[in-house]
Amino acid sequence: MDIYWLGHACFRLRSTSAGLSIITDPYASGVGGLGVQMDPRQTVDAVGVTVSHDDLMHNSAGEIGGQRRVFDTPGEYEFQGITIRAVMTPLPEGTPRRKRNVAFAIALDGINVCHLGNITQPLTAQQIDLIGPAEVVLAPAGGSDHNLLSYRAINQTAQQLDAKWLIPMHYRAEREPSAVEPEGPEAFLREMGVAEGSLQAQGRMQVTRNNLPPSLQVGLMAPQFRTQ
Repeated sequence: MDIYWLGHACFRLRSTSAGLSIITDPYASGVGGLGVQMDPRQTVDAVGVTVSHDDLMHNSAGEIGGQRRVFDTPGEYEFQGITIRAVMTPLPEGTPRRKRNVAFAIALDGINVCHLGNITQPLTAQQIDLIGPAEVVLAPAGGSDHNLLSYRAINQTAQQLDAKWLIPMHYRAEREPSAVEPEGPEAFLREMGVAEGSLQAQGRMQVTRNNLPPSLQVGLMAPQFRTQ
């Protein structure tokens, strides 16, 4: 499987065996001051779209074009040889249900990828069992300072899911004239124990059963988008 980061919380998960892709949390071009748009070359083979919550920065499936199946509610789905499990994450007390966040476990080429969306509270033991194990976890980088799950809790969640790769998302990418916060992944990397300058961002991450690291590693990705 190949993983591409298209900016913000949007990823392209491409099955190298089937030649198709799933797009996560597509954003609307220019919304929120993003100043970027998704590269159509990254979505041409998309057959499905996952949406973690109802926000233009995450739910703009229309940006993908074509007849794509959209997954935005909890449940388990089988689709063109792909298994998707969607679980609503815990909400802070007093939060209306319309503000719900759905985490997705997407299985492609024998690899299970968990996209946590804008998670704010730790997953329960039951939710961990429903989602995991997940070899790759895509997690927001803002931490509790930006009303997201704390760095410590993200690390714990990745460990509970038996992840081998933890990839930050939902931060301002280099070259992005954006109002997205935080400004970069530095705090996330620091809290995860990654030495400054020790990681080089990758435009594509190839993940197979044969090249998984023996223990949890942090992966850094370079965004694949177009500036407006």
